[in-house]
This record gives sequence, structure tokens and C-alpha cells, in this order.
Amino acid sequence: MKFTRFEAHGETAYGAVEGDLVRQLTASPFGEYEVTDHAHPLSEVRLLAPVTPGKIVAIGLNYRSHLDGAEAPSVPEPFYKTSTAVIAHGEDIVIPTEALEGGINVQEEAELSVVIGRRCRRATRAEALSYVLGYTCGNDVSARPWQYNDLSWWRGKSSDTFAPLGPWIATGLDPGNLALSARVNGRTAQESTTADLLHDVPSIIEFVSRAVTLEPGDVIMTGTPGQPVDIHPGDIVEIEVEGVGVLRNGVRAEAVV
Repeated sequence: MKFTRFEAHGETAYGAVEGDLVRQLTASPFGEYEVTDHAHPLSEVRLLAPVTPGKIVAIGLNYRSHLDGAEAPSVPEPFYKTSTAVIAHGEDIVIPTEALEGGINVQEEAELSVVIGRRCRRATRAEALSYVLGYTCGNDVSARPWQYNDLSWWRGKSSDTFAPLGPWIATGLDPGNLALSARVNGRTAQESTTADLLHDVPSIIEFVSRAVTLEPGDVIMTGTPGQPVDIHPGDIVEIEVEGVGVLRNGVRAEAVV
């Protein structure tokens, strides 16, 4: 099943995507719900971010192809992205004025993103996937000089719009071997498979939940492969995950008020 969050006729709801239609749910997919006969053409609704996470836990250096000479971490290396960085499929990544004026390179990062379905604390690796609702496409947008030179990654990774998610949540997938790619203006920038993750999804959930309780709707971004590329105002960035679909976002400069 593919769950989406959408707006139609001034109403926000969750729905199940079936072909070119979205059928409204009676409640969110994080609890008891039913799929209704109230359907909308996908072309007539506005897709929202499929989830509003309380927290986003992102994993750094989790593909060997992304290490760039660094030593592979022996355990998952989490950091946080803020919920205010989340945008939906079709919304614009906005490059901050300070980044543009400072010539700071901003890059895309294609990532399989895990949506937690129920409260998770100290999960074992064997049971970890039972806490997952499904998977979505994620883009860990990163302003590199801020990331490398600030004391923390607060703005390099969490500036507003730096966490596109979507277009929906796909259930029933095996996260162990999914094709993952990024395209900028139609040209492939990254291409890999989740089989190349240094720390797979069950291992990440086990490690993170030992210290941090994962709540329904929380998102884990599992890392990015290869060498991401710079993005600029006017670009179109597409993140594709096998079994999920394509997350598409434009890029623009911040409007100075």
C-alpha cells in the first residue's frame, strides 16, 4: 500500500494511492483506520509531506562510496535534522540568501527514508522492521561549508526546506536491496542500491532505539551513496527509490523581503 497525505477542497487528510486515485482514510495510518470510497484524482489534490515527523534521525557516512577516504564507522553515526526543514513533493528547496551571497555550495543527497509506525524503544535487530510503517524518498539537502565549518550541523543540514520527503509512504518493501538514485535536471547524479549500506535498516533501528525512543511518524534517513552534486536556483532535483516512486523538487533562491 502507498499512504499519502494530501489537501483537497480545503481539507487535509491521509489517503491510499491506487493508480491515479487517492482514497481517503478515516484516520492516519499510524493507528486504526479504514479506506473509504471517497476518492480524488491524484492530479486534483495537493500532495503534502507524507508525514510530519517529531524528529528526523539521519545517518552519516553509511555507504562506502560516500566515505571519500574516511574510515568506515563501526556503528551507525546519527545526527538530527529538524522537522521545520521538511517539505513535500513539488515544493521548492530554497537556498538561503547567506548561502548564495557567500558562494556556499548546496548539494542534494538521495536517501531511503524509514517511517516509524509505532513507539520503539530498545528494539532488537530481529524485531526492528516490525516497528516500520513504510518507506519514502528523502533528500538530505546539505550546505557543505556550513556543515564542515560550524561547530554543529544545525544550519548546514536543517535550514528550512532542507528535508524534502515524499511523495508517499510505501509499505511491504524489503529495505535490504532497493535501487536508489538522484537526478538533477534529468542527469543522473547518484545511483546505487541499499544493499550497499554499511549499516542496514534493522541495525540502525536497533542502535538508535537503545538511546532514543522512536515515535510514530519519526523518520530515519539512512545515508547517501557516491558523490552528491551542487544544486542551484532553477534546477529540478529528483530522488527515486525502487518501490516508492519519485520525489521531485525545484530549487530557488530565497526571496529577500
